Amino acid sequence: MTPQDSIQSSFLDQVRKRLPPNLSFVDELAEILNISRDSAYRRMRGETVLSLDEVKKICNHFGVSLDSLLSPSSQMVSFQLRAWDEEELTFEKYLKSILGNLEMIGGFSDTQLIYHAKDLPIFHFFQYPELAKFKIFFWINTFTKNSKFDVERYRSDLVPKELTAIGERIWAKYAPIHSTEIIGYEILNATLRQIQFARESGIIDLTIARILCDDCVALLNNIRKHAEQGSKKMHGEEGSSGKFELYLNEVLIGDNTVLFKMGDKRVTYITHNNFNILTTSQESFCKLTENHMVNMMNKSILISNSAAKERSRFFNELLEKVQQIKDKL
Repeated sequence: MTPQDSIQSSFLDQVRKRLPPNLSFVDELAEILNISRDSAYRRMRGETVLSLDEVKKICNHFGVSLDSLLSPSSQMVSFQLRAWDEEELTFEKYLKSILGNLEMIGGFSDTQLIYHAKDLPIFHFFQYPELAKFKIFFWINTFTKNSKFDVERYRSDLVPKELTAIGERIWAKYAPIHSTEIIGYEILNATLRQIQFARESGIIDLTIARILCDDCVALLNNIRKHAEQGSKKMHGEEGSSGKFELYLNEVLIGDNTVLFKMGDKRVTYITHNNFNILTTSQESFCKLTENHMVNMMNKSILISNSAAKERSRFFNELLEKVQQIKDKL
């Protein structure tokens, strides 16, 4: 095997690992490159060398990089950037990318999503339409230049129904996945500050502010129920559910890093500038991330299924914090 064959073989093997087992790699390759299945097989066997244009198409489609093959050092890590801006990545595309990632992991067996959270994972908000609309409004207004939501007063009908519909699909895809969340007492701080700021600034009226606080209470009670039973349920107790593990770390604050485990495959997602996402499947980095998360879990309290006293103390304190904010409105 020549060095060229070795690089091409390693590259295509990296791509193959990104595919769910129910998809045919040769069919995917043929479709992406607009070639026959026989031509795709020749590239997979190394009989035909991939052109640079073909490599670019494959990299863009599957989100893989040649850098880890050309510079295999564990200190050199390549990331795919998903940057949010008005021209390239709208909030709708941002939500669809989250949905796509969940659909991807859902195509594998033996999967797990581990979330080392600073803020409450975004999936949970979409169970509560009014809270989800407010969060979307606040996110777009805060992080987008020339926002179309740059108005004096918030109204829920300003948020397109398409966005909340995608959000509901995100929760529907997240619910069946075995998920582990490592959280702390600050998990709802950002949301409560946003409600308080919006009320003090006159962006929302008292009625809306109280409704949002009530949604926060319902959300916390729902997560507590998930923790008690050790599984997630669709809102209203219908639909499929996935195993749910909740760890409380009372000392360290998370950084919103997410690790997808799909059998022996790993993908790491890191937040950058609040909503930009850096993604890598480099084995050494994902292993480092997994080891760190396992260490955090070992130094945390598992408050799902067990530790009823610690679980009650945690949720009661957060519920009291919501009530304090509501009383000050």
